[in-house]
Amino acid sequence: METFLIVYTIYASALLIWSTSRGNKDLRPACTHPASKARVDYVTIPTFLLREWIACSENLVVFDLHSDSERNTRQERFPGMLMTSMNDLRTLLKWIPPMSKVVFSCGDDDVERFDAQIEDTLLELGIRAVYLLDRSTTFN
Repeated sequence: METFLIVYTIYASALLIWSTSRGNKDLRPACTHPASKARVDYVTIPTFLLREWIACSENLVVFDLHSDSERNTRQERFPGMLMTSMNDLRTLLKWIPPMSKVVFSCGDDDVERFDAQIEDTLLELGIRAVYLLDRSTTFN
């Protein structure tokens, strides 16, 4: 009986290894979001919409991006705005709550896309869209 159990264990192990190495997609773990397909959408919003979101959104995070030379010279434009540089942004993104609504105020620097590391961090947090504040349109 002992010999039969040993042979059965070896046969079952070999069958398991063979079935997973064949390329059976049902037995392989699937990646939740492939890096080549997942992208962050960038949406430009006017200032008045940000004011409405500040009044009624719970998971709103607003970053005021600036260069390192402007660190102490800029004033906070909206209450609760996180003033940071692009260099510090990578570290701060890891601390925001998942599924947050994220708005970036970029000042004089026009940001069209963030680098891959920042986008990957946003995607890991479940953030598929970020909002860029458009200061050229102001409605009160």
